[in-house]
Amino acid sequence: MTSTGRFTLPSEENFAEKTKELAELWGADAIRNSDGTHLDEAVLALGKKIYSAYFPTRAHNEWITLHMDETPQVYLLTARILAESNAVDVPLMDGFFEEQLKPNRDADPHKYWEVVDRTTGEVVDPSGWTLDPGEDTVHVTAAVPMHEYTVSFLAYIIWDPVEMYNHLTNDWGDKEHEIPFDIYHPATRKFVFDTFEQWLKDSPQVDVVRFTTFFYQFTLLFDAKRREKVVDWFGCACTVSPRALDDFEKEYGYRLRPEDFVDGGAYNSAWRVPRKAQRDWIDFLSGFVRENVKRLADMSHAAGKEAMMFLGDQWIGTEPYKDGFEKLGLDAVVGSIGDGTTTRMIADIPGVKYTEGRPTRSTRATTRASKASTTGVRPAARSCVRRSAVWATVATSPWPPSSRSSWTR
Repeated sequence: MTSTGRFTLPSEENFAEKTKELAELWGADAIRNSDGTHLDEAVLALGKKIYSAYFPTRAHNEWITLHMDETPQVYLLTARILAESNAVDVPLMDGFFEEQLKPNRDADPHKYWEVVDRTTGEVVDPSGWTLDPGEDTVHVTAAVPMHEYTVSFLAYIIWDPVEMYNHLTNDWGDKEHEIPFDIYHPATRKFVFDTFEQWLKDSPQVDVVRFTTFFYQFTLLFDAKRREKVVDWFGCACTVSPRALDDFEKEYGYRLRPEDFVDGGAYNSAWRVPRKAQRDWIDFLSGFVRENVKRLADMSHAAGKEAMMFLGDQWIGTEPYKDGFEKLGLDAVVGSIGDGTTTRMIADIPGVKYTEGRPTRSTRATTRASKASTTGVRPAARSCVRRSAVWATVATSPWPPSSRSSWTR
């Protein structure tokens, strides 16, 4: 019987002695840095397997601040505004968190936005409305009195949603907001891979690259009072851009509407029956994401490191149970354990050598499960930790939309 194994212990700066004590007490065979921290040399010298969190599309404001039109984007739906005459003004950002979201005024709004008469369901002709970019208001001049109108518009995501959540929850004060970036743009994609190549050279001590995660965040939008407004752990709302929409039209032969994303305010919740447009977009997005995930995994292996994926945060487009996941070359997946459902979901992921489960409430440890695909033996589990762990419980809960996966407030 061994005294160590199947346990990952988190650590951070100035915590070397306690890390050593806990590693011996709990029999940890691996140590990882907590989010936003680094490991002391004394911790690296313990001889344990070293994990390091890696964020491919955030934490480089020196790049993205020079390319603010290459952040991820999302279609947002305004509140319904009642027209009391044949003209009505629809404010865009009422109810949204302006530190997180900013209307995209760069792309032609008459091509990429949509005004809808919600009383009849009809789309208002672009000639019947104009955008006031200074006020972020759409003036509808072809309104029908006593009908309700909405605007579906593209917005830049200018604060990484997960870093934002941690920032607000932990009251990080004047810490600089981390701006996310979208690798669908060639220049940003080159920056991401060049940066990772350099990081691999600068990190010989790392055994496992813990990608947290890849490119597109699940749907996480806040309201003006800094509360969660729209949340869907499976949501693909935060994955759009004019470039991607145009490429989709070329490949699939039809153009997606903004309504295909906002879905009348449901934002394609996992609790709604998916439509053709939604399925096609998921396939289109997944193909792009997986191609680039495999490239990251191959680079990790070439540097003598394992590639681990965190099942959360920017995981959209990877979907482990979608055909072809095993071709990505990932060695492991780690996910948050919210209940028995999520435990099974993580443990049964195909095509990897092992999985890890990270408890989400008061416990802070991670259990690992080695894959025994050739024998069919169900492996033991493994443990790891994370701050702000309660969030993962919300993100992975199986309860209905009124209480969990996708809701508006």
